[in-house]
Amino acid sequence: MAGTNRQLWQHTGILFLMAVLAFFPVVMNIHPVKWDMIDCFYPWRFHIGECLQNGQLPWWNPYQDLGYPIHADPSSGAWYPMVWFIGSTVGYSIWTIGFELWIHVFFAGVGMYFLAKTLKFDPRFALMVGIAYMLCGFFIGNAQHLPYIISACWLPYVLAFYLKMRERKGWQDAVKAGLFMFLMIMGGYPAITIILFYLLMIFFGVTAFKLWREKDYNSIFAFIGRNALFTLTTVLTSAVMLMSVAVVSPYLSRLGNFDLEQALFSPFSPQSFFSFILTYSTTATIPWFNSDLSMRNGYFGIIVFLFFILGTFRKKPLELRIFFWFGIFCLCSAVGEYLPVREFLFRYVPMMNVFRFPSVFRLFFILGAVLTGVWTLQQYLVESKRENRTLYLALGISFCAMLSVIVAFRLQVFLAMGNFLKLGIFSFNTGATFAQLAVFQAAIQVLILGIGFILFWKAKNTNMRILSITALIATDLLIAASLNGPATVYYGEVEAKVAQANVDKYPHGFPKQLDISIDSAGHLPGIGTPYWQNQQTFQKQISAEGYNSFSFTSYEELESDFPKLYAAVKKCHLLTLSDRLLQNAIGDRIQPGELFVQFGSDRHPGIYALSKGDSVVLENYNANEFHVRAFVKRPCLLTLHQKDFSDWRAFINGKETPIFLSNMNFMTIELPAGKSKVSFVFDNTLVRIAFYVSISTLVFLLFMLLRDTVKGRVPR
Repeated sequence: MAGTNRQLWQHTGILFLMAVLAFFPVVMNIHPVKWDMIDCFYPWRFHIGECLQNGQLPWWNPYQDLGYPIHADPSSGAWYPMVWFIGSTVGYSIWTIGFELWIHVFFAGVGMYFLAKTLKFDPRFALMVGIAYMLCGFFIGNAQHLPYIISACWLPYVLAFYLKMRERKGWQDAVKAGLFMFLMIMGGYPAITIILFYLLMIFFGVTAFKLWREKDYNSIFAFIGRNALFTLTTVLTSAVMLMSVAVVSPYLSRLGNFDLEQALFSPFSPQSFFSFILTYSTTATIPWFNSDLSMRNGYFGIIVFLFFILGTFRKKPLELRIFFWFGIFCLCSAVGEYLPVREFLFRYVPMMNVFRFPSVFRLFFILGAVLTGVWTLQQYLVESKRENRTLYLALGISFCAMLSVIVAFRLQVFLAMGNFLKLGIFSFNTGATFAQLAVFQAAIQVLILGIGFILFWKAKNTNMRILSITALIATDLLIAASLNGPATVYYGEVEAKVAQANVDKYPHGFPKQLDISIDSAGHLPGIGTPYWQNQQTFQKQISAEGYNSFSFTSYEELESDFPKLYAAVKKCHLLTLSDRLLQNAIGDRIQPGELFVQFGSDRHPGIYALSKGDSVVLENYNANEFHVRAFVKRPCLLTLHQKDFSDWRAFINGKETPIFLSNMNFMTIELPAGKSKVSFVFDNTLVRIAFYVSISTLVFLLFMLLRDTVKGRVPR
């Protein structure tokens, strides 16, 4: 037992070291993470942290798109435990958003190691599985998409405990599988959870059929009961997120008008298959790939890929066959428009019509391919002594194929490799050609395959051979991560301390708003490198600008169908007084109960005083409340330019007053003459109850698991 524990800690330490080395510029706070990480997930989490540190639930983000319910956005992490831990303690910074990325990569490696051991892999080969998965092209290519990384991180844990749940009686494995599914739902990308659901359904069906054939009906009912507990655990712990999405869904355009063209956008195209052997070539900035830079990378190591090919037609255990064929199916789905599979899923399979990016399916192919490849490698190195000839032949053919790539490109184009190397290989070289990148990667693969051939040939001791191959696989993947990192993981040309300083110059909390128009608030001087979206969250200015992962249907309609009205709204201030209705420009589009308010005049479009002495002042606000002091000489309309949402309530001098929807989106109330104290307050009783359900269920289950663990260790 002591030896087993020592080996476990050693392997965990190796996986931790691999995560640190692969993401070294991020871990050491040398360079900031890039693309969506810096422009979306950082400002969203920064705002959530501000809410938590000010004692508020993260209900609303007032700064983007004139407000939206951030608590209902699965991509924001509003209810994700790690976001709460970081946000409520040290808060979000360049380093902590990077930390959240690479620590999930490490956890992913540990989870895949655990899944491989659950599938009866030798621990030494389970380590290979963990390394190949955690540094595969999904984690490196999609590093900017934090929910993707979170889902891919917890995916192996769900699968491992579900597989254990099939074989072992008791409630613990079902609860553990449900808790890790809870983490996927709270912080991950919904598409991966949806795909996982169908994989689990396959395992459920296969297990139930096997027990039925054996006429073991008691075990069938017990297995169904464990599945019910797994489902109940997932639903109760995730109740706050499920309820949040439910209350916001009627407002969203994404769920209502999602078409096939969007579902096929940015596939893992057949051209992207080059990434399986020449991953560096996918960083070429050319349209030929017909996919986003982040969606092209499927690399999981040249050695593992070679053994995946060798293992394709080998007889495999049942669980491994399921992973293999489900992965192949997902690869066919990942190519999008190039095969009819994704379209079929979109049209006929429930929940497959609510997400974009077919390339997300490649995660399940990589998972199955890594398991198959390393399992085949284990067969060659440990359980079979008679297939060395096939192995040497495969290595030799692969070695020659990489040499042929180099020769073929050299004969067809002028490579100018000297100039390519001078520009720097460990940087995002946007001027590099596909040929240069492919040839450089092919040269590395020649070296990797050559060393692999020598190791298999010369190393006679099995333990030394396994150790050497593990080191070779790790080296290969670290090189790939270092080459691709500047393109998809971090800004190599920007210092992390500079990026942090550009945020630190702005106030924290909920400071006073500038007395400027909405449009002006959205066009303040930029924060600086490397920010370009959602800067208002750091500047703490409420504006109509910004990007989030879902958009209100009514707001999109205002922007697209009523551009003049939208432009007039943006000329206003956050708080606006009016006594006129604009009907002639809208015509028959007016709906019962809606107001179309004209603000100011053509000469004074941003004016908010109706007569001399009228005033309206925002006294204070936070993510969930706006407190206003007003004085008007006659009754009028007061509009707060935040989206009208069912959870907002308005009060005048402590008494609740109706909120009218104005200009299709915003909150308008009738303001009486004289002095008034007006409050707009956000809260949702159902979501709050669901939050308490989630917390109490989580605490109870963790306590039960801890008690069971301690009880099992007490000597009897």
